[in-house]
Amino acid sequence: MEIWAHRGCSVKFPENTLPAFEAAMNISGLTGIELDVQLSKDEVPVVIHDEKIDRTTNRIGFVKDLSFTDLKEIGNIPSLEEVLNLLAPKLKEGLLLNIELKTSVFPYQGIEEKVVELVDKFEVADSIIYSSFNSESTKKILKLRPNAKAAALGKTGLDCLNDANFNIHCSAVHPYIRSMNIDKFALDNLDLCVRVWTKDLFYPHGYLPIKHNLVKLESKGITGIFVNDPERYLEEKKNGIL
Repeated sequence: MEIWAHRGCSVKFPENTLPAFEAAMNISGLTGIELDVQLSKDEVPVVIHDEKIDRTTNRIGFVKDLSFTDLKEIGNIPSLEEVLNLLAPKLKEGLLLNIELKTSVFPYQGIEEKVVELVDKFEVADSIIYSSFNSESTKKILKLRPNAKAAALGKTGLDCLNDANFNIHCSAVHPYIRSMNIDKFALDNLDLCVRVWTKDLFYPHGYLPIKHNLVKLESKGITGIFVNDPERYLEEKKNGIL
C-alpha cells in the first residue's frame, strides 16, 4: 500500500506549508506528497487548498485577489517554486509529488503552463503526477507535456473511471475513500493505481486522527492512500503492525 502525505504532514504542521512538506520528505518509506496549486493576483503559482484564505489564516478573502507578497505575509503561504526547491533533491531520488490544480471553481488562465514550466525548471518531471477535479485542466497538462503522468480525480470511483476512460489518458484514479463504488473484479482488470483521498482533521485539530484499515482497503483493490499523518502508518508498517 502506497502511503502519501496529504498536504504534507498536516496533523503535526499547518497543511500545505514548507514545514509540513519538509517533515514529510524526510519520512522513510513514504511514496509521495500531495499538494494544491492556485494562482495569486499577480499570477504566482501558490500552494493552498481553499479558494479562500478564511479557514487557514486569520484574514478573509480569495487567493486570486491577493498578491503573493500578501499571501506570504498573511498566512506564510508558499509558492510552488519554493516547494519544488525544497523537495527537488528527494524527488530526484524517487519521492513522488502529486500536484492538484485547483481549477474547478476558478479556471486560473495559464496555470497549467506556469506549473509545467516550474517542474521543468527543477528537472523533476518524472516524479510528478498531475490531477484536478477539472478534467480540462488535466487534459491541457497532457497536451503541453504528452509524457506527463496524470490521475483522474473525482468524488466517486465511477466518476474517476469515466474520466480515465473517456477524458484523460491517465495511469491512476483518485476517488474519495468513502465513495469507491468500484468492484474489485473491475479493478483487477485495469492497469491503474487506485489511490483514495480522505477528509481527516488537519492541524491543529488532528491530534486524534482517524485510523484507516489499510488491509481492508487493499482487499478492495486500493493501492494507495493520502493521509494527514503518514508518519504513523509508516512507523506501524515498520514495526509489523500493519
